[in-house]
Amino acid sequence: MTELNVATEILNLIEIMAKLRSPSGCPWDKRQTPESLKPCILEEAYELLEAIDNNNSDEICDELGDLLFQVVFITQIFSEQKEFGLAEVAHSIGEKLRRRHPHVFADASTDNHAQLWEEAKHQERLKNGKSNKLKDCIPDNLPALKKATKVAKQIKTENQSTLISKLQNNSSRLSSLSEEAPEDRKLFEILLSDILFNTVQLSHSLKIDAEDLLRQKTTQVIHEIDR
Repeated sequence: MTELNVATEILNLIEIMAKLRSPSGCPWDKRQTPESLKPCILEEAYELLEAIDNNNSDEICDELGDLLFQVVFITQIFSEQKEFGLAEVAHSIGEKLRRRHPHVFADASTDNHAQLWEEAKHQERLKNGKSNKLKDCIPDNLPALKKATKVAKQIKTENQSTLISKLQNNSSRLSSLSEEAPEDRKLFEILLSDILFNTVQLSHSLKIDAEDLLRQKTTQVIHEIDR
């Protein structure tokens, strides 16, 4: 690991980004907007996940850089509009972390940290004029499996054996249906949706990330197909 100065390297990155967006910069970079960069953010995030799965530190460092570049890129656009810069972004998350960790930065007890964290989030949303209703707290564009996991966390956790029984029961009901019968089509969809959501609930109760689990399984299947 080389000894680099954090402040120097961050300022260098900001200067590079400003140059890319300048009149003499890159035509592609100058055309971009926060909306046009949304796919890039997702792509870089998923490439970072893959690097973490591969447990390759060089690859992880590289992908973290790509993701950091997206943060600096979008910040530069807003800086040009005199809205905020990277200092404000860093300040915002720093203040948020202090608010949400009173057991570290204040004199609160660690016993009810999770409750204090949620209360802080609720207060932040109210302060920003946002609702704390579940439908307003979960982004619409989250992947369905990740969204289902967030919803499952808000539901009273069922006994694992109960969830397994539900899965077994719905699977048995599926086997009695005919894929040729039009009247069974809707029931297929209902049972499959129940199985999917109950699987997410079971994963949550076992403290397993369903999104990550399915992603790894899909990658495994792809490798098996490519052999």
